[in-house]
Amino acid sequence: MSSDQDIISFGTNAVYEGFWHNRDRGRILGATLTLRDSRAIPLVAALAIIVGLAGNRSWHTSRLLWHSCLHTQDSDKIAVRQNRRKEQVILRNSETAGGATVGFIEMWFEIGIVRTIRECSPKSIVLLLYAVGHWLSFIALGVLVSQIVVGKFVVSKTLPTCGQWLPRPVTEDPQSDQVYRELTINLTIDAENYVRSCYPQGGSQGILECNKFLTQSFSSTTEEEVPCPFQDTACLPDANSAVILDSGNITFSQLGFNTKYGKDLSINRRSTCAVMNSTAFRNFTSPEALVDPVDMRYFSFYKDNETHEDVDMLINGWPNRNSESYKLLHFYIPFGELLDPAFLPTPYTDISLILMQHMGILYREAQDDPWFSVHRPIDKFGNDTTLTPEATAYYVADYFLNIISCNEQYRFCSSSTQQCTAFQGLFQGDLLSAGNYTTLIGANDYTDKGKPVDFQLVILLLEMVMQYTALPLSIASRGGDVLQASRFLQDGFLNRLSNKQWILELEHWFLVALSRLQLSVFNTIERPTNLDDTRAYNTWTKDSERSTLLILCGRIKFVDPNHTSLSTFGLIMILVFSGVLMVGSLIALCLPSIPWINRWRPIADWKRDDVLALLEKTRDEGVPEVRDPDIEYSFIGVDNKTQSPRQLENTNIDPFQMVH
Repeated sequence: MSSDQDIISFGTNAVYEGFWHNRDRGRILGATLTLRDSRAIPLVAALAIIVGLAGNRSWHTSRLLWHSCLHTQDSDKIAVRQNRRKEQVILRNSETAGGATVGFIEMWFEIGIVRTIRECSPKSIVLLLYAVGHWLSFIALGVLVSQIVVGKFVVSKTLPTCGQWLPRPVTEDPQSDQVYRELTINLTIDAENYVRSCYPQGGSQGILECNKFLTQSFSSTTEEEVPCPFQDTACLPDANSAVILDSGNITFSQLGFNTKYGKDLSINRRSTCAVMNSTAFRNFTSPEALVDPVDMRYFSFYKDNETHEDVDMLINGWPNRNSESYKLLHFYIPFGELLDPAFLPTPYTDISLILMQHMGILYREAQDDPWFSVHRPIDKFGNDTTLTPEATAYYVADYFLNIISCNEQYRFCSSSTQQCTAFQGLFQGDLLSAGNYTTLIGANDYTDKGKPVDFQLVILLLEMVMQYTALPLSIASRGGDVLQASRFLQDGFLNRLSNKQWILELEHWFLVALSRLQLSVFNTIERPTNLDDTRAYNTWTKDSERSTLLILCGRIKFVDPNHTSLSTFGLIMILVFSGVLMVGSLIALCLPSIPWINRWRPIADWKRDDVLALLEKTRDEGVPEVRDPDIEYSFIGVDNKTQSPRQLENTNIDPFQMVH
C-alpha cells in the first residue's frame, strides 16, 4: 500500500526554490522568492513580529520627541500645565502607542468632558491623534505583511528530463506507432478531464482542484452564420451556415512562459467549421459502389500522396444500424493539398474532417440540427411511415453519413505593436523570419549575440505543438461516447438534443484543444509520469534542430500547492524599514546616557519623568500617605496599578508643585 508521501503532485519536484525573476512584473517588482510552505509560513509570521517590534521601537523614539514638545512653561494656565505634566508622564512610561492612547483617554475621562473641552490644548489633541494613528498604522502594517505573498505560482527548475517526449523511431522500436497512439489518447483524456473539471464551459462543479496551470482556463468565442469557407454548394444548410471558433489572444505569460515579451506576444487559435453535404463526396464510379447501396457506400475525401488519385473509403452502415450508438471517424489533413477541391478554402490551410453515423439511434422528436438532421419517421417496428404519419413512433437520421469540415488556423499577435502575422495552418508554421519578428516586436532585438532569445524559442515551440490542437485529436478515435449528445443517449433512445448541437460539440472539442495546448507546454517541465523512457525519447536532447529549446527549461511558470512565492522587493522593504526604526530607537535610547546631552533640558525632563525616578523623588520628599481604605491614592498623579493619571484626593498637595 502506498503512503501519502508516495503521492506527489506532478511538477512538485520541478519547482525552483530560491530567488528568481518574474518577467511579467517588471525589473524591480518581479524579484521573487519561492519557498516550501513549511519555510514560507514561519518567515511571514516572523516578518509580522518584526514589524510589530519596529512599531514598538518607533514609538520609543516618537515619545521622546513629543515629551520635549510638551513644555509646561509655555502656558499661563495652571490647569493646562498640570495636564501637560500628566501627558509627559504618560508618554515617558508608556511602552506602546496603544498603551499611551488608553492612558490619554483615561486621563481625559477622569478630568471630565466639560473640563476636557475647556482645558484641552491643540497640542494635546494632536498628540492623541498621533498616538492613535501610530497604533493603528502598525497594526495595519502587521496585517499587510501578508501582502508580500504574491501567490502559489512558481517557476520550473532545469531537470535532465525537461523537453518533449515522443515515441522512438520505427527503426528502434517497431511498436512506436502504438506508443504514439498511447501518448496521444492519454493527452486527450487528460485534456478533456481537465475541461470537464476546471473549465466553466465544461460544466465544472469545482469538485476537483484545478490549481496547476498558471491560467486555469481559456475562453473562446463563437460567431455563427458566417460565409462557408468551402464550396458554397457543399455546405449545409446554406452558404452562410458556418461558424468561427476563436480563442482570442492567449499571451505567452498565460501559457506559463517566463520570457521576454511574455505579456505582449500572444497566439490566436481559430477554427472555421461547416456541415458538409455528404453527397458531394459520394463515389458512384467505384466498381464496388453499388454492392450494397443501403448499408455500404464509397466516399472520396482525399487523394493518394503518390498517385494523387482519389482514395475510395468504404463506409459500412450495417454495424452502426444495430449498435444503437454513434460512430465517429476523423481525419486531419495538413496543407489540404490532397483534399477534394470542395474542401479547399481560399487560401487553403489545414483541414479537419469529422464523420458521424447515427442510423441505429431512435429519436422521439424530429431534429433540425444540420449535423444531427433527423426527420425520417418510422413506426415501432422500424418501418417507414412517411405515407402514414399517424403510425409514427420514432424518428431516425436523414443521412447515411454526416460531415463537418474545419479550416484550422493560428497566428501570433503583439499588443505593443498592434500587429499580427497572417493566419496559417497548424502544420504550416514558418514564422522564423526576421521580418515576422520585427512585425511582432517592432524592433530588431530578436537575437542575443547571434543566438535566439527566449521568446523566439517560445514561438518555435508553439509552432511544434499547434498541430496537436487539431479538432480530430480532441476525439482521438475514442468513438461516439465523446459526443456531448451521448450524455442523453440511453438504451438506443436520445432523450434530448439542442437545435445547435453540432456547435455545442465543436465548442467542447475546441476547448479540449486549448487544454491540450496548456498540457503540451506544461509537460515540457519533466518527463510525463509513468512514461517508459525505453519506448520514448526526449527530442530536445536527441535532435540537434531542437536542442536550442533547452533554453526554455526552467522558464515555465505554474502553480504548486506546496510552495509559496514572496515578493523580494516587499521583503527587503520590510527589513529595511524595520531596521531603520530599530536603529533610530537605539539612538534615542542612548542619548540620555551621554553626559553633555544629559544637561539638555528636554533630556533632563525625560529622565525626571521616569516612573522609578518619580517614586524615588516622592519618597525622598516625604509626601504624607493618606490611609482612607475606600480610596486609592497616588502621590504623583499616576495610578499605581495602571500607570494612568489620577487626580489627588483628600490632600492639598499640588502635583505640579510636588515634582518641581
